[in-house]
Amino acid sequence: MTFAKIRNSAFVLALTVAAATVADGVQLFSPAAHAADAPQLMHALGTISFPNSGNRTAQEPFLIGVKALHNFQFEEAAEAFRAAQTADPKFALAYWGEAMSYNHPLWAQQDSQSARAVLARFAPTAEKRAALAPTARERGLLAAVETLYATDRPEPGDKLARDIAYEGAMGRLHRDFPDDDEIAIFHALSLLGTVRPGDTGVKRQMQAGAIALDVFGRNPNHPGAAHFVIHSFDDPEHAILALPAARAYAGIAPDAPHALHMPSHIFVQLGMWEGVVASNTVGFKSAVALAERKHLDRGRDDFHALSWLQYGHQQLGQFDLAAADLETGRSIERDHPTPRVRDGVLSMWARQIVETEDWANAPSSLETGDTAADASAQHANHRTDGSNDFIFAVGLAAAKRGDLAVAQAAQSALKSAKSGTAYRDAIIDVGIFEIGAAIADSKSQAGDAEKLLQEAVAAESKLGAPSGPPRPMKPAFEMYGEFLLAQGRNAEAAEQFKAALSRTPNRAKSVHGLVQARPQAAAAN
Repeated sequence: MTFAKIRNSAFVLALTVAAATVADGVQLFSPAAHAADAPQLMHALGTISFPNSGNRTAQEPFLIGVKALHNFQFEEAAEAFRAAQTADPKFALAYWGEAMSYNHPLWAQQDSQSARAVLARFAPTAEKRAALAPTARERGLLAAVETLYATDRPEPGDKLARDIAYEGAMGRLHRDFPDDDEIAIFHALSLLGTVRPGDTGVKRQMQAGAIALDVFGRNPNHPGAAHFVIHSFDDPEHAILALPAARAYAGIAPDAPHALHMPSHIFVQLGMWEGVVASNTVGFKSAVALAERKHLDRGRDDFHALSWLQYGHQQLGQFDLAAADLETGRSIERDHPTPRVRDGVLSMWARQIVETEDWANAPSSLETGDTAADASAQHANHRTDGSNDFIFAVGLAAAKRGDLAVAQAAQSALKSAKSGTAYRDAIIDVGIFEIGAAIADSKSQAGDAEKLLQEAVAAESKLGAPSGPPRPMKPAFEMYGEFLLAQGRNAEAAEQFKAALSRTPNRAKSVHGLVQARPQAAAAN
């Protein structure tokens, strides 16, 4: 399978509605009808068709805002929708869009207070807001966002319950407007927004993917369609379905750092490491440029792309480049010493330790430089994922070189970090088992080591395949395979490496282990 070169040339916005449309007796603005009067567009974010009741001046910022939503460029979306509100203060969808920008559905994040304030700025009640929306379509979108933020209650309440209710509202709206690609795409996203880490089954992802593929087939330059196809099929079994969208997405929205990074979700799932490196090289540079231009917080999109770039380099055996990626992260931290940046650096440092297996030169202290992470156990719930990654890596390295006091301290620190969140705690459990197995192995207690590795494999099996670089950082099936290989149990080792590769295709260490085990396994059989 070859990687199609990611295109970075800008796509000019093509607005496809040819004439003004009349719906519910209201004249809707058709962007293409006035394209000659529009100012030059600032962003290349894809192509959409979204007839609406806003005035002519509001069209450009409104459409940029919708496309920014599709590309998960949420700050830019909010800014664009506010410009549309300034251009047309009675434009209902401009307020709908800004409210939508405060919901980050795939990350289970939401600023409901800001979203409610936006809606209240438009009109004080849901009834008055609905009265200002001139078409059934716009009223439907507005009603759905009212459901998302539970504006009929003093407090929003449980987010998952609201996400489920919002998906129901978008599903009904999709049935009412079956030919509307924008409603379809927002419905697809709402389906994905009901999924949580650790959920079993893929029904909602497949439903969302089917909707997004349908839109992508009609409009192969639609940013939301390409984007949500990728998210829907972001697992090893289904990733091949998203490969065309992954190859296209960077060219659809080259001004969106997230769009430049997103193809690598599919490339990771297919083990296409050159593609992972290419996507995240441009994604990182774009994210840094945007952060500097907009004075955004560091340690978000920039570190997300940088950490994936590091993992791609590691899988290609380019450990010097991976070390340079880590140093890039450290240089950012020197200029932006924030907890979020520190978290990113710690996670990258941990992955470099685990992937290089340079146990002798790994730190011998659990001190992370993260105040919350280094605090005593009563503050452990404030510990970040990056800090936990680092503690795991230091503990595993200590066990591998026989420094059992540090290894056991790492186990204790990880136990104290468990927060009651099932998915996150399961990742921590795998790490605790793996460090324990390495401790037992260092004592030549092979039976105890194997039991702990079996527990690690059982815990990891409940997590589902990772989306991106694996967490736990050391895949349990791979570690168990390496243990069995060292014991001369090659046929059993081969089965573990095969299981590892079903979760993390083409991962270098699992491939290497399987190649080592396979000749002997074949002879044994």
